[in-house]
Amino acid sequence: MSAPDADVSTRLCTACGLCCDGTLFQIVRVLPEDNPARLLALGLKLRRKNGAPYFEQPCSALRDRCCTAYADRPTRCRAFTCRQLAEVQAGLLAEGDALSLIHSTHGLAQHLRGLLQACGQPDDGSALQDQCERALALRLDPALEPEAAAARQQLAQGLHELRRVLTESFLPADHPAAGA
Repeated sequence: MSAPDADVSTRLCTACGLCCDGTLFQIVRVLPEDNPARLLALGLKLRRKNGAPYFEQPCSALRDRCCTAYADRPTRCRAFTCRQLAEVQAGLLAEGDALSLIHSTHGLAQHLRGLLQACGQPDDGSALQDQCERALALRLDPALEPEAAAARQQLAQGLHELRRVLTESFLPADHPAAGA
């Protein structure tokens, strides 16, 4: 990566963090070339499913949108480039436009967190989309809880919009969820 690319990557990534804060992804699988003991020493909380290690998002190494394990981050983290960064680096998108979209996406995510609280679901520290899905799955009688029912409808619409934005603007074009 050239110095100008490194600078833009630093500016965009430290303004964003959506790939690490539980907004874009729910988990990150640890690959065989990663050293689980080293990742644990860096503070990542590894889990296993069917024998395969992974860690949940939000990432425990994320502080103020910066990775505290950046030099030793897992292979999947090293390999990931979001669509915003890729398009800016390719000259297809102005950096200011990318930063504007990042800012508005953070606003949408924050709005969803507020709606979760309005639905009686305090932030439990898990991935945002998982929290929204759990809140939407709870039984609710709209006649008894009209405010919660209205918040839930807004939550469903907001989650749909967030997923659209993430798929169209942040996931790489070749990502399976991006429809490529």
